[in-house]
Amino acid sequence: MRKLVSSLGVFILFIVFSLVFYISTTHKQQQVNKLQIAQIEKQIALDLPLLDLSNELLKHSGNKVAIQHYIQTVNTHIQGTGIEVISIVPEHEFISSLKTDEFIRKLNSNNSVVFIALSLKQPHFSYTRVTVYILLVVVSALFMVMIKQAEIYQRNKKLITEQEPSTLESKPLILVINLKSKTLSSSYYPEQEVALANKPLCFYLALVEFCTNNPEIKLNHNKNVPEELLELANKYFYRLVELGHTIRKRPNFNNSLEKTLSEIRAALDDVLNDCLEQKELYYPPKAFGEGSRSRMHSYGLVNVNQGNIEIIGK
Repeated sequence: MRKLVSSLGVFILFIVFSLVFYISTTHKQQQVNKLQIAQIEKQIALDLPLLDLSNELLKHSGNKVAIQHYIQTVNTHIQGTGIEVISIVPEHEFISSLKTDEFIRKLNSNNSVVFIALSLKQPHFSYTRVTVYILLVVVSALFMVMIKQAEIYQRNKKLITEQEPSTLESKPLILVINLKSKTLSSSYYPEQEVALANKPLCFYLALVEFCTNNPEIKLNHNKNVPEELLELANKYFYRLVELGHTIRKRPNFNNSLEKTLSEIRAALDDVLNDCLEQKELYYPPKAFGEGSRSRMHSYGLVNVNQGNIEIIGK
């Protein structure tokens, strides 16, 4: 059934391409024929006073041999155009008996009217046209193959899109922190890397390690950052220095704490925006409502030990 559909598709495409080719070439050929016929008429009109045609008024029979020779000369010049001059006769000798491929053109001279009979013979299936039609069959087949490949690609893409959510849900999420490139990414979308500046990157790595080792400690905005957390942040900063990322003075991790946390949250939003449930494991909690920076609020990662974090370049 599929082969039948494919064959039918190729046939339809061939018919469409052939019609376009036939119509365009026919129109072009008609324009060329009109121009060539006009040039032949012009040449004969210029030579008309020199032709020894019969004249009924003067009782002159003319020279038919000379006229026939002139016609042969003209046909020699226009050979290959498919157009041929059949006869050149004055009005009184004209007899309207034309074949299918013949037609008449009328010339008016000063003293008389002359009729020119011409023939137009152009084969519909020349060698060139047959070659083009064969190529059109090949093009139609290739075009059909491209259409089928596009359909298969779209079908597979749709299937992958439909299966992707369930596939992602079936494997655990890993937050990847790369010290070598100073980026955050996830195992679900490894190509989606988000860059992070030195200070928030080091502080977040220290926060992860500190909260993993001290899950019960509350980290409050109104208190200084614990010394152990600062030491861990400095340790990661010196690691960045070893990796060649910075030679600047070590930052004060006690200053602008909220700005540092905001930069961390923004990066995590970009990386884990499609993983809302797992995001809470890695996300420093925001303070909400009146008195949000009171002793009730902690920016510590309470459940970070339940997640999976991979640190590259540690």
